[in-house]
Amino acid sequence: MSKTKDLFEERINREKAIHEKLLKKEMENLNERIKSDRYNIDNMLLKSGIGYAYHDLINSKDKLNTNYQSKFNQTYHAIDVELYKLNKIIDGKTRMVNYKYHDKKDKVVHKILSEIM
Repeated sequence: MSKTKDLFEERINREKAIHEKLLKKEMENLNERIKSDRYNIDNMLLKSGIGYAYHDLINSKDKLNTNYQSKFNQTYHAIDVELYKLNKIIDGKTRMVNYKYHDKKDKVVHKILSEIM
């Protein structure tokens, strides 16, 4: 009985080895086929009827992105110009306030000095 069991296990092990060998070979073949250009997404889409629709969608998406980027750049530029104008106005008013302050200070100092002397 032990001999029969050993023969049975030996046969199972041989069949497992053959099965694993075949499985490994088929997996390698499958990987090679998948890597080939035949199964490339672009090629598969072009061969099917939806290839043109797919590329039209991509092109329209690119157009939308371009339009969006253009409008964004225009708006950003307009905001930048307005900020530049505001900074110029603020700078001008700051200079005017500083000038008036120093002018009044000089007048007060001159008045005090003239009264002292």
